Amino acid sequence: MTTRNKAARGSSEPARARRAIARAVAGVAALAALAGASTAHAEGDGAYGRLDGDLDLRAGAGASFADGGPALCARGAAVYLSTAGLYAHYTDALGADGAPVARSIAGGVFIQPLFLARYASDLERSAPWLDLFIDSVALGVGSFWEAPPGAGLAAEPGLELSLSLDVPLLGDATGPFLGVRGALRFRGPELSGDEGPRDAQRAMVSVTLGWHHVLRAHLVDAGDRAPARAAVQRGVVGARTR
Repeated sequence: MTTRNKAARGSSEPARARRAIARAVAGVAALAALAGASTAHAEGDGAYGRLDGDLDLRAGAGASFADGGPALCARGAAVYLSTAGLYAHYTDALGADGAPVARSIAGGVFIQPLFLARYASDLERSAPWLDLFIDSVALGVGSFWEAPPGAGLAAEPGLELSLSLDVPLLGDATGPFLGVRGALRFRGPELSGDEGPRDAQRAMVSVTLGWHHVLRAHLVDAGDRAPARAAVQRGVVGARTR
């Protein structure tokens, strides 16, 4: 009986292994199907989900690199029709020794000029990730405030010029993105003609992993929606009084 039990267990082990392999293959196939469906949806019209809504909300976190060492960074943005928007960028050296800047906050506006021009010219014909990557080129201008170690943020803002790119990881406008951002920063005293020493942290490169989400905020027809709602309400009130 012992021999038969061992034989039975021995014969069941390959069966369990085959079932485990089958489940793993099924899981991989399901993931591939989801990725394929996302890509197929993206390849349909060349917009890759960017026209599914009028507002693109973005958030990400990663690291910034400049003279003085790396720092933690976070960024956020709100973009209208994947073309123009507002951004915020934060860095924190987390108390690193030798860092000339303990933390900084920047904000401003940016434009992505390639999307609508390429889409209107029917140039969205590459792989979805490549089209989204090309169209992600963004030029920004804004202000920034820095805090040296042991002090608060400077009262006088500086000027920031930036260039950024985003690589989609799923080939769709809504999903994870790997972002790269370069910025040139000019402090207020430099802009006012101060001949003091130039700061070593003028250039900064940030790498972030984030999420972009396209949604319908109805910014285009916001002025038309209020009168429409008022008309509907008047109709409901009139129907009740009859």
